[in-house]
Amino acid sequence: MAKQYDLIVVGGGISGACILWDATLRGMNVLLLEKGDFASGTTQATSKLIHGGLRYLKNLEFGLVRESLRERRLLARLAPHAVKPMPFFHPIYKGAKLGRFTLGLALSLYDVLSFDRNRGIPRHLRLPHHRWLSRDEALQAEPGLHPEGLQGAYIYYDYQNIGPERVCSDFIFSAVERGATARNYAEVKAIQQTLDGYSVTIEDRLTSKKESFEAKSVVNAAGPWADLVDRATSSENSRKIVRSMGIHLVTRRIAGDSTVVLHRKDGSHFFIIPWREFSLIGTTDSLYEGHPDKFTVPESEIQKLIEDVTEGLNAKLTRADVVSVYGGLRPLVEESVSVKDSYSASRKTEIEMHADKPGFFTVLGGKYTTSRHLAEKAVDQIAAFLGGTWKKCSTHRTALRTGDFGTQVLLKQKLFLERKHDRKKIETLISRYGLIADRMLSEKNLGVAFTLDNGEVYYKEELETILNTEMVKSLKDLLLRRTGIGTLGISSPLPFAEEHGHVLLTQPEATLRKAG
Repeated sequence: MAKQYDLIVVGGGISGACILWDATLRGMNVLLLEKGDFASGTTQATSKLIHGGLRYLKNLEFGLVRESLRERRLLARLAPHAVKPMPFFHPIYKGAKLGRFTLGLALSLYDVLSFDRNRGIPRHLRLPHHRWLSRDEALQAEPGLHPEGLQGAYIYYDYQNIGPERVCSDFIFSAVERGATARNYAEVKAIQQTLDGYSVTIEDRLTSKKESFEAKSVVNAAGPWADLVDRATSSENSRKIVRSMGIHLVTRRIAGDSTVVLHRKDGSHFFIIPWREFSLIGTTDSLYEGHPDKFTVPESEIQKLIEDVTEGLNAKLTRADVVSVYGGLRPLVEESVSVKDSYSASRKTEIEMHADKPGFFTVLGGKYTTSRHLAEKAVDQIAAFLGGTWKKCSTHRTALRTGDFGTQVLLKQKLFLERKHDRKKIETLISRYGLIADRMLSEKNLGVAFTLDNGEVYYKEELETILNTEMVKSLKDLLLRRTGIGTLGISSPLPFAEEHGHVLLTQPEATLRKAG
């Protein structure tokens, strides 16, 4: 008789990963199925920020902002190596729709709503209140600003998440280490109701082999593909998914050490974010009506974002300055699919149990920052359906496998004394992988695998550990999701992979294109 799971999670993005983690901690036997690699959809196409959603105050979504600010703090506690304070630089120009008084009031409310932002947070991750810079101070901080009409600038703070794909995978691998099962490249082909729950049939996309799994309940967390997964059960959502397209550019460094917030003529905003010695520019926010599998980054969107930058900053940015491009689709929840302005659409979440399919749930909408809380609410409903006695949610206090340490200073000292590797190597690995850096530091120093053009160093034992323990099935898994090397548009370490006997695919993904 086939093994029956308590829950099958469809979708290995941040929502599915957090649901897997939450359900596993509660004692459920859980299987996660992802049609591509973990974090290969919307999750790998973010602005790499953990933020409270300041702009949602405009829509009076105070609950969403408060939720986001609370979750921002919790993630800093659960994975302290994965975030760092990021100052946001918001210039104010004479005659702008958002003036000094209005933004100042919003930022004061933002500070009030984040009253507990530093509770239990290590000192180096604590966030200060917002402050005002005079015109001269603003120009000194960001010389590339247009000086005409400039009144000054506000500085406020959120977190940067340098590797959101990495954090998503850490949720999954943390659950696996506690008994969960996860499969990548496992595409769901059918979901059939049975007397005891559901039978889920998948096709391994690498071998074409089909398998079936039994579960008492299923949750569809497939993001932009959620409505397509629902159709596999012959169910229809009462809510429709609006797919919003977001594009980002990685370019030469064109601004300082703060994230510069600029506004387009239509009032929408975009960021110029300092990221790994480059500038990360984005995002766009426009309706996408095609099939999610067919999404590619349009050249017109790239040019439009370049024009936005040149209008907002004296940067003289050209297409030749673009190192790499990536994009993705956001699943938004609206009353109908006729939404034309996806920028102003809510990032609220909804959890639906289908009336005709008891035990089949679909999670819709949401944002990266609030995914842990979305998972908590979803698993509460799943536990109620399953019945019996389950542990209460503990994801708000249980660190990931990478984050279960005191402070980075103490961890660095401990590993330096125990492993005898040089400090730079230890600091680098901790900043990327937190506590599991300990597993990568072998007694024998294997040395450097390669150095990127921006000076980042990658070590042989680092890559060896990832290749051997983190379900890497293709070259793009290694470059885009486990390490983030490929997001810089830099050539891959294929010789190293071949040297160690790993057969890796080389076809690039549609959502990441190198310059030119």
